[in-house]
Amino acid sequence: MSKKMLLPVGVVVLIIGIVILLLNPDPATTNLEIARNATNAREAAKAISSNNQTYAWMYSLGMFFTGFGVSLTIGGILVKFLKKD
Repeated sequence: MSKKMLLPVGVVVLIIGIVILLLNPDPATTNLEIARNATNAREAAKAISSNNQTYAWMYSLGMFFTGFGVSLTIGGILVKFLKKD
């Protein structure tokens, strides 16, 4: 990756990560609805588990993109201000 591309790519990846984190719904409300409407405890537990796994994957993905974007952005800023002409 070119040194010129670090900052713009970092900002884009950071924005993607923040958007993923903001759009990831809170699983507690969905889990509560699943539990209230359940007719079978085993199926409810399976649905709640699936919901929690989806939330964990999306949260992990959002945190990865956010951290990677922050590191690329900071790297791009450092290269921009510390480069020798």
